Amino acid sequence: MRKFLSINIFIQILWWVVPVQALPPNFDKKGAISSLQGELSRASEAADSMVILSNLFDLCPRQHRDSIGMMVYRTALATGNSDYGLDALRNLGNVHHRNDSLLEMDIRRAMNFEPSEDRDETVAFLRMFRNMAKVRYTPEEEKEREFYRILRKLNDAGSQDLYERIVLLHALCLYIADGSQGQLLSKYLDRLGALIEELRPEAYSLRNCYYVQAALAYANNREYEKAIENDRKLLSVIDALEEGQIGRNRIYRDYDGNRYILYTRLLSYYPLLVPEEVEKYYAEAMKLVEEDELARSTNAISGCPQIYYAMYKHDYAKALELLEKYRDMPYNAPKKELLLKYTIECAEHLGEKDILLAASREYNQILQEIINQRSREKYKELQMVYDINGMKEAHAEQARIMARNSLVWALVAAGILLLLLVVVVVFWRHARRLGKSLGESNQALRKESESLKESQSQLVKARDDARNASRMKSDFIKNISSEITVPLHAINEYTNLIVDCSEAGYKPYLKHFAELVELNSELLTTLVNDVLNLSEIESKSLIVNRTKENLENLLELAADSMRHRLNEGVRLHVDKRGDEVNIQTDSRRLVQILVQLLSNAAKATHEGCITVSYELDRQENKVVVYVTDEGCGIASENSERIFERFVKLDRTSQGAGIGLTIARHLARLLGGTLVLDTSYTGGGARFRLVLPIE
Repeated sequence: MRKFLSINIFIQILWWVVPVQALPPNFDKKGAISSLQGELSRASEAADSMVILSNLFDLCPRQHRDSIGMMVYRTALATGNSDYGLDALRNLGNVHHRNDSLLEMDIRRAMNFEPSEDRDETVAFLRMFRNMAKVRYTPEEEKEREFYRILRKLNDAGSQDLYERIVLLHALCLYIADGSQGQLLSKYLDRLGALIEELRPEAYSLRNCYYVQAALAYANNREYEKAIENDRKLLSVIDALEEGQIGRNRIYRDYDGNRYILYTRLLSYYPLLVPEEVEKYYAEAMKLVEEDELARSTNAISGCPQIYYAMYKHDYAKALELLEKYRDMPYNAPKKELLLKYTIECAEHLGEKDILLAASREYNQILQEIINQRSREKYKELQMVYDINGMKEAHAEQARIMARNSLVWALVAAGILLLLLVVVVVFWRHARRLGKSLGESNQALRKESESLKESQSQLVKARDDARNASRMKSDFIKNISSEITVPLHAINEYTNLIVDCSEAGYKPYLKHFAELVELNSELLTTLVNDVLNLSEIESKSLIVNRTKENLENLLELAADSMRHRLNEGVRLHVDKRGDEVNIQTDSRRLVQILVQLLSNAAKATHEGCITVSYELDRQENKVVVYVTDEGCGIASENSERIFERFVKLDRTSQGAGIGLTIARHLARLLGGTLVLDTSYTGGGARFRLVLPIE
């Protein structure tokens, strides 16, 4: 039950991030998509394009949303429209919620916009998505270590801003919920809620994530007043979202399905509501069942609003009829305990002994399972509390030791100071006797001291100038990368748009030039990224995030990204074995190494085949990846020279001569090695990449 609740919270949060489309029963989706595509081809203003693309995002199947969302982001970035750009990134976060690397890229994309509260909230929102992905996919043995790492980081709250504390507390609550749903979770949810309330009212995405998680957790802990409060706040957020500027332009986005779920959940708390609220929520829920397809289909497999309302009216016959029909529906599995309790109450009032007996038996069995589960969770929670208190006691003991040591050092310092005072007095008296004879010497020493201070000042200035120059170099490279990348994206998009809007007779001719533009833009982007990566390597700011990855999938991903850059008549083959080979590595960095090697092979090979293969050595806990080409080959005396920066054996080839340098540095960061295989005797060249499996 605990695992089910944790996963259910995760799914509920995804539901609230991007509402499901509520379309009329006979709505022609394909026709609407075709119409929007036509409008897009005729749009002359970027603002119009973003509105149309946003509506296409809402209508298209999930597998097409990535590319459409990226088009919205790039157009918004090129025009400086952060409202649409950040909204697109929040939507892409929902699409990428299973891929930590893509979420990291979304976070970096958000940082391309000008600093603002909306940007900071979007970054925090995407980081909270990464929290949920980590809890969902992190191995059990690593979760405990991550929990205590976050807890220790939270203790250093003085050095963190509001968004950082929200992200850390959100992660801590998720890890607690994964192990226990007790009072410890409520305690930290209260702390997180206090931080959420410090945000500006327009921080809807962050508030949604918290309110949904808190409402479900409080309800599970039977803190129904807090659950009701959070559900009411969610209704207020929906009202604000529907009134928002972007919301008014999203004609295919609707929140009625969300409202139905909220009204249903609030009706389940009918004993704590005033009669006017019960009547209002039931009327609104039934109105949505009539008007909204999603609410109608959900109600058909739930029936909960009618059940709660019948119980509120004490219409036990109607309630029992509905309970017998819907109680065992799979959709109602999380509410089985409550529905059995209602069944027992109805059967007692109606004298249905057979139903009462069967429901009581099943209810008692579920209660026993809940008691057992709560006992295990309580034990886990006590362990957490004990460990947390232990950390606090250790921190307090460390503070006491530091205070005691400070006192000792203060006494020692006082003794030393007294001794120095005596020495000073002795030397002062001695100095007075020798003052006249040492006057000239003191004056000379004073001049020398001033000279040394001036030299020291010059050295400090030279050191600071060198540091500033190095920092300015790194900042310049990063700024140039950003300034070049954005226009290149815009050039590519508008080149394709020109081709799409041209007459049919000119399209093949223009498409050829569009492909040349896109290819050269890609080459320029690669060059800029190489320079940026080299700068990050030199400043030691490159980050490695290791996760368990499928090796063959990564090899195929790298190959797919290079096939369009092969010379005509050249084949690229990935030698797969069919076995599932998983390694612990940073998928993004490994693919970057492979793309560099394949890029070099593509430049050197004008006909023939490029092959990517691998060998496993379980005993040595390593995997060897080979990239082999049939090009002109590399002489053995150049086997190390090619890895030096800015070295190009063929001056006519593309690139700056730093690709292999970056690849070798990345291989070392992953704990491996990259060399030219000089033992290879076939035509062309073969590179050997050795990586640890674990």
